[in-house]
Amino acid sequence: MNHSIPLHFIVTRPINRATNLVDRLCKISTDALPLQINHCPLIAITDYTEQALPVLSGFAGVIFISGNAVDLARKQLSIDDWERLLQNPLYAIGQQTAATLQFDRDRLSEQLTSIAPAKVAYPQQMNSEGLLKMSQLQTINGQSWLIVKGVGGRDKLKTGLESAGATVTELCVYQRKLPDLMAQEQIAYYNQLNPYWLVTSLQALNHLWRILKQQPKGCRIIVSSDRIAVEADKLDFKVVAQSVDATDQQLVECVKSFIQQAQLIQV
Repeated sequence: MNHSIPLHFIVTRPINRATNLVDRLCKISTDALPLQINHCPLIAITDYTEQALPVLSGFAGVIFISGNAVDLARKQLSIDDWERLLQNPLYAIGQQTAATLQFDRDRLSEQLTSIAPAKVAYPQQMNSEGLLKMSQLQTINGQSWLIVKGVGGRDKLKTGLESAGATVTELCVYQRKLPDLMAQEQIAYYNQLNPYWLVTSLQALNHLWRILKQQPKGCRIIVSSDRIAVEADKLDFKVVAQSVDATDQQLVECVKSFIQQAQLIQV
C-alpha cells in the first residue's frame, strides 16, 4: 500500500505529561510508514490552593492520584511539609505516578539517614478499583488515609475506603479545565483531518465531546480502559483500539498492534 500521507495520531495528555509518549510514538515512524504525531491537551491543569492544609503525618497511607498530584503538591507545600508527607506509607494509582513519587522518596531517604527506604505501592490494575483490591487496603477499619488529588473526581476511591471503615482526608492541589479557546480551535481543526486520538481519561473524553459540539460521530479514538470505551460508545465516538492501561509502554504497544492489525505495515 502507498502511505505517502502519514497516519495521524494525537496525544491528548496534559502539557507536562506527554513528552515521553510523543517521543516514543515518533520512533515508530518509518520511511515505509510515516506517522504524524501531535500533542493537543484536552485538559488544562491549574493550581488549586484554596483548601486549608490538613495535618500531613500519621496516616496509614497517602494515595497520589496522578503525576500532577505529585508535582503540584511538591510545588505548593513547604520543604518541611513535603518531607513530612513523604514519610507516610505511599500509594499511587499508576506505575508512572509511583515512579515519580519513588524518586522523591528515595532522595529523602538519602538525605535523611533516619528515614528508612520504602517502596511506593501501586496496583497492577491501575485504577481506583485496582487500588481498593490491594492486600494492604483490606483491613483498614479505624485507619486514617489521605488522598492527594485534583478538585472533583475519584469519589469511588474515597467511598471505597470509607465503606471499609477508614477515615479519609482529601488534599486537592489542582483543578482540571477545558483548554482555552485557541487550543479548542486547534483541536477542532485537527479533527477535520480524521486523526486517531489517544484518550486516557473520562474527563479528556468529555472535553473532546464538548469541543466537537457534541457531534463526535466518526471521530476515531484509542482508549486506555473499559470504562472510557463504554462511555465513548455512548457518546458516539468510534473506538478503534484499547490499550491494557494508560502507561506510555502500553499505549505505544497498542498503537503498534493497531497498525499491524490494520495491515498498514509489513509483519
